[in-house]
Amino acid sequence: MSVLILLLLLLLAGAAAGYVYSLGRHVVPADHVGIVRRVWGRPHPDGMYRDVVPNTGRGVLAGTLPPQRPTWLMPGLYTVEAVPRIHIPERMIGIVVAREGRKRPRDRQVALLPKGVDCDHFQNGEAFLLRGGEEGTQAVTLPGGSSYSINTALFEVRTVPRAYVPDGTVGLVKAKDGRVREAGQPFARHVPCDDFQNGTAFLRGGGEQGRQLAVLAGGTFYDINPEMFDVLTTENIGEGKEGLVAAQLQLTSVPVGHTGVVITRDGAEPDEEEKVGPRVDGHRNFRLPWEFVASGGRRGVQQETLKEGSEYALNPWFVRVLLVPTFLLNMEWNKKDSEKKGNYDARLHELDLETSQGIRLRVEVSQSLRIPSAVAPRLVSEFGSSPDSGRLAGGALTDDPQPVQRFVERVLGATVENYFVEITADSTVKEFLSGILDIRTNLSSQVRNALKAWGVEAVRTNIERVRSLDQVYYDERQRIFSEDTRGDLLTRQLEHADAEQAIEFKRMETEKKRLVLEITAEAELLGADHVRLSRMIQDMSKLPVPNYIGGDLSGYLESMPMNLVRNLLEQLRQAEKDKSVAEAPPVQQITQADKKPYPQNNPSSPTKPSGPEKPLRADEQDVGEAGENA
Repeated sequence: MSVLILLLLLLLAGAAAGYVYSLGRHVVPADHVGIVRRVWGRPHPDGMYRDVVPNTGRGVLAGTLPPQRPTWLMPGLYTVEAVPRIHIPERMIGIVVAREGRKRPRDRQVALLPKGVDCDHFQNGEAFLLRGGEEGTQAVTLPGGSSYSINTALFEVRTVPRAYVPDGTVGLVKAKDGRVREAGQPFARHVPCDDFQNGTAFLRGGGEQGRQLAVLAGGTFYDINPEMFDVLTTENIGEGKEGLVAAQLQLTSVPVGHTGVVITRDGAEPDEEEKVGPRVDGHRNFRLPWEFVASGGRRGVQQETLKEGSEYALNPWFVRVLLVPTFLLNMEWNKKDSEKKGNYDARLHELDLETSQGIRLRVEVSQSLRIPSAVAPRLVSEFGSSPDSGRLAGGALTDDPQPVQRFVERVLGATVENYFVEITADSTVKEFLSGILDIRTNLSSQVRNALKAWGVEAVRTNIERVRSLDQVYYDERQRIFSEDTRGDLLTRQLEHADAEQAIEFKRMETEKKRLVLEITAEAELLGADHVRLSRMIQDMSKLPVPNYIGGDLSGYLESMPMNLVRNLLEQLRQAEKDKSVAEAPPVQQITQADKKPYPQNNPSSPTKPSGPEKPLRADEQDVGEAGENA
């Protein structure tokens, strides 16, 4: 009986133990975490822990039960609640708020983990509490794309989107937490903190509240804690925020044909006589403003400019970049309308002048010039630019024509106007018009010297148009034009006459050469006498014959060309005889012995005709003589 009772007691004890074991056995489902609460017992000796305790004590235990691992806890003493694990989606981050922990300093808005403390992304709540974790919003965030076994009784986790800066833009950062910067300091001190993704490094490194010098590059996501930093992008700036608009968050791109003059809003105080800040190395064209400030860069206009055709990721809070044209500018003194008020020559108008005769003239001038990039900072410094003037041109760029307009008006415009006032006051209309070329040359020289003093290159100076408000000017101009036109006409006529005379001389020379060659060839072929005679007969044949001659026949015959030819031939024959006699050798004396009887009946000897000679008529005599001569 006692054995049976013992067995029964053992069975009852085993059943009771099994029942108790089943009551205390806990298995947390997959993808869940078990939160343990101790319902009986003494509270934790450290009164800092109110609801969640690190190990023993009444309340929620900081430690959690892992999923799918059986754990036995005393039934009635502990309760277990299975809650889902915390999942942070892609492109999101988790913001953690600790409900328990040490009190953080009042000058800090977010909690920090002590140095060297690792609580495994807040999954080890016991280590967090025992090693000095602070209550409140944590500086550390949970990366996206992961799940975390976090005690939701100790930590609250909410998800927020990652900060995204669109491509082609920059992101600006304003710190909500950190030290208070010194009075008068426009920007917070730069602290390396992995593009503001490491809030703990920012705070421990002495990061300050307010606008930050560093910018966030475009086309990238950042795990930035929004409880510590406000990130300003083109997607959240709306119509404007923090003194900026969306266009100012674009990359600063300097167009071709321009240079970018940089005006910094932070740096050392410039000297009183220092108009332009000297060059400073190490800041990569103002991309690293903190290096510029640390190297002693001056506040204001900088000597270093931004080159054309380049893009720069600049902080528009820190710099303002003015566009100054470096291409060839053409300034015109003419009538301007309201649409041209933004032109660089908007303040140049027609010049109203008065000559020494009291005649009023209106002159239009044009001047082309080029501003070298090295000269642009001085022009901006000397002639200034209003902070709210100009047109935003993207990024830190401002297209403000005021500095160039003022330079053109006060230097170039004053030089041209003073010269014309002086020259017209001492000139009449005729002197002004006739000396317009010299006036343009002298004006060009004066403009060149005036611009050279500023380092600006003068290219071309023109007097485009001269008009008068009085009619006498046009009369004088018409008279001068008529005189100049007549002189030109006479000059051209003289040139034409000279050319025609030269052509005639050339023709005569050519004809002479041709006749000489022709006569020479004929003389070689027929003999010079024959040519002479034939030429003479040809010329004589062209003599005019009178239609009527009064008197007898002899007068008529004397007037005929043939008779004139006969007389001329007789003269030529006599001249030839005289010439031959003069050139003949001396004649020897013939003695009586040398005389011989005249041979008779010699056929080869000439015979004297017998009988009286028959006289010839006058016309037959002329023909015979002509034939004999031939």
